[in-house]
Amino acid sequence: MHLTEEQLNEYLDEVTTERVQIEAHLSSCDECAARLSMLQNLFTELDSLPELELTRDLAAPFILRPSLPAQLPKFLTLTASLQAAVALAALIIAVPFVSALLPQIELPSFTKLFFQIQSQWTVWLDQLSTLTLPTFQPINLPTLEMSSLLFTLAGVSVLWILGNGLLLRNQMK
Repeated sequence: MHLTEEQLNEYLDEVTTERVQIEAHLSSCDECAARLSMLQNLFTELDSLPELELTRDLAAPFILRPSLPAQLPKFLTLTASLQAAVALAALIIAVPFVSALLPQIELPSFTKLFFQIQSQWTVWLDQLSTLTLPTFQPINLPTLEMSSLLFTLAGVSVLWILGNGLLLRNQMK
């Protein structure tokens, strides 16, 4: 059995714990001794090569850039303040519309809801016993007019997008 490349490299680097066994094997095995000699010659040739300077710095693209300045620019502070003010105004405008719509929403009581679920469950069990596919009864949801709320939300979204667009445009310069 011959020595592995790993054992020979560890022997050359003087990091092996099997130094005595490797030396005993090398004294009796000409093939492993020749491989060790070739590795020693290779490392000697590599050490004799001149150090070359690179024509460009390869580390430059990977060096961390300095972080943002401690204080935000005035345009950024102003834009963020305007966005917060517009969002607050939109919320104040939307509250009366939403509160006017809330009483129109009728929620069934818990017992009525539980009874509907129980009735539906019974119907499903009956249908399962006859091996037919269950049918679902349509649930009537209340219809709400929310055009004013949607317009407010659309307006706030447009202002938010414009504000962020200004922020990004100013940062690109």
